[in-house]
Amino acid sequence: MPAFTLADLEAIAREVIGDRDIALTAEMAAADVPGWDSLNHTLISVEIEGRSGAEVDAQQLAECATFGDLVAFVAARQPN
Repeated sequence: MPAFTLADLEAIAREVIGDRDIALTAEMAAADVPGWDSLNHTLISVEIEGRSGAEVDAQQLAECATFGDLVAFVAARQPN
């Protein structure tokens, strides 16, 4: 399975939040994205787990300060 990327996260966020114009950078955080609320965070976490194969939960992802940190966290937990 390919490593989880920022583009993967962006695609998930666009689908879950329903905004095709979302553009994420590694320096951004969830608070920077309109519509990224607690419910959508949970739904995004479920999608990340399903698509990446990494075992993560919403709380673990919430502890990542930036999307760059989140992507690195998920990528490090993907099965080989």
